[in-house]
Amino acid sequence: MTDLSTTYMGLKLDNPVIVGSCGLTNSSDRVKKCADAGAAAVVLKSIFEEQIAFEVEKQIDSAAESMWHPDAARFIASYGGENSAGEYLRLIGDAKKAVNIPVIASIHCATAGKWDEFAARVEKEGADALELNIFVMPSDPNRDGAQNEQVYFDVTQSVKDRVSIPVSVKIGFFFSSLLSTLVKLSRTDISGMVLFNRFYCPDFDIRQLKLRPGRILSTSVEYTRTLRWIAILSGRTDCDIAAATGIHDGATAVKMLLAGANAVQVVSTLYKNKLGQIHTMLDEISTWMTEHDFSCIDDFKGKMAQNESDNPADYVRAQFMKHSVGIE
Repeated sequence: MTDLSTTYMGLKLDNPVIVGSCGLTNSSDRVKKCADAGAAAVVLKSIFEEQIAFEVEKQIDSAAESMWHPDAARFIASYGGENSAGEYLRLIGDAKKAVNIPVIASIHCATAGKWDEFAARVEKEGADALELNIFVMPSDPNRDGAQNEQVYFDVTQSVKDRVSIPVSVKIGFFFSSLLSTLVKLSRTDISGMVLFNRFYCPDFDIRQLKLRPGRILSTSVEYTRTLRWIAILSGRTDCDIAAATGIHDGATAVKMLLAGANAVQVVSTLYKNKLGQIHTMLDEISTWMTEHDFSCIDDFKGKMAQNESDNPADYVRAQFMKHSVGIE
């Protein structure tokens, strides 16, 4: 028998597969379906900082500084900020009643502001943890890297001052010194980091000459950046790590655990293969563990991290060398 249990942010999980923030977690019924399919935890579909700010200030102008999401203003105007914030709190309560697995709330944020009071309401409603989905687009030529990176610390601190439940930070890789920033973030009393976020990217419709959204779902080959940096980061942080982006099967989940992740977040593979993919992934992980005589995840978690390697330089190689990849 293999034991798939793990811990993430102090939460005891039956297995390492978490359903990430998406439309599959935007109602208590859907959350229950995820739990019934074998998910160890769910991250509720995110609410945006702009929605919360709209309720707090009763006007969009006060949140204009954080309008980095291209559809935010139109979405808020049509949906109603006050209503959506209230509905999100009800979603937390309803989800907690529907399932016995951890329910993690999620907030998309890009500034530290009055919206952070909402975090206390999330905790009061019963969320087991809170994931801060932070992204500052480094597109302002008048702001340097240090200014952009400070936002992550300001947001995290403002929320940690409000809540006692575990807080994780889901971030991208747009940092001038990625490893240094991640290590420093891990020492800010957060309980977890999710690497990496997959952001909205624009594309061009060359027939109609219009801007349109790029590919929304990840592919099964997009995991390698996450794998490298978790392997490099493993053993250097003061918090847990969850892997995200491109994790479509059990084999890739195993790779992330070998790199040092505590858990993995999946979304795209569930849209492509339905919720039954969770059981398929768990079976694949269990089969691999049996084949390699591992009885529990702790037996191999981090086994292939950089700090366990005989040749750590391989983890930081930046260029292809034709003799190493067989290209003539």
